[in-house]
Amino acid sequence: MDHGGSDWELMGALFQALLFLWPLWMLLVLPAGGRLLLAWYERRRLLRSGIGEIDRMDGLTFEQYLVGLFRRLGYQVERTRFRGDYGADLVVRKAGARTVVQAKRSRGRIGVRAVQEVVAARRYYGGLHALVVTNSHFTAPARALAEANGVELWDRERLIAALLHVRH
Repeated sequence: MDHGGSDWELMGALFQALLFLWPLWMLLVLPAGGRLLLAWYERRRLLRSGIGEIDRMDGLTFEQYLVGLFRRLGYQVERTRFRGDYGADLVVRKAGARTVVQAKRSRGRIGVRAVQEVVAARRYYGGLHALVVTNSHFTAPARALAEANGVELWDRERLIAALLHVRH
């Protein structure tokens, strides 16, 4: 007895069911593929940025690295003394405006102390602007204090964006 025809009919019916259900398959496959693609892109972006190198630096090396970064961004850069710097690590100037910069290379979140220091340093160094740069993130109180005092914050993502900008 020949069952060849029924096998073809069964396969045809299965194929029709798969065609009918393709939107469901896409809902299952696309998010997983999208997450993989996003993870690959983020890893590639981080490798290109040099943030891994920054994460291994000590504080003084990070300050020196920022000197080069700000110069590539078009700023004139002046370093302050390593000790007794009154809360500023760099004073950068662009279009006549002075910005006092506090650099914080850290594994943990950056708190209000960094913001307090750069607020005091802005007045001491005669800066129009104040900025805290970190390879990490800021606590909510630090963000609130920065906003209240007009202090710009560069967290990890903003630093990576600057690094990538000068690499092009």
